[in-house]
Amino acid sequence: MDFEKAYGAITLLEVEIRTFSDEGYSVRYDFERRVISWRDNYMWNNNFMKSLTDEKINYLVDNLPSTHMLEWMILYNRGDEETCGHQTANPAIWQIKVLFDNDDTLSSTSCQHFPNDWSKLKEIIEKMTECTFRLR
Repeated sequence: MDFEKAYGAITLLEVEIRTFSDEGYSVRYDFERRVISWRDNYMWNNNFMKSLTDEKINYLVDNLPSTHMLEWMILYNRGDEETCGHQTANPAIWQIKVLFDNDDTLSSTSCQHFPNDWSKLKEIIEKMTECTFRLR
């Protein structure tokens, strides 16, 4: 996979973090519809949908490659999570789904094992949504 081109070909990005009891957060970036959707499983009345401005799209396009998200998603799918992540005591699950402009998808998930660059992705999500993206 040519990662430089792949980041530019993302049309939909869904990122979710949750506990075993299904509490947590989910964010969805739909670049074709230019919408951010936020789902808060702690408080349903905190859910929202906002338009994606050009500024936010540019921010995401410019900063997403620095997270190495696609690279570690592939490593997790191969079972090589030890090379790009670390075990945690936190009973948490993360899940990411990416749809590309050629309709290919890439999905990855893990339980109690987080990528080393998770904090970079978390910072991007928090800046774009203006919400905290960590479990309580």
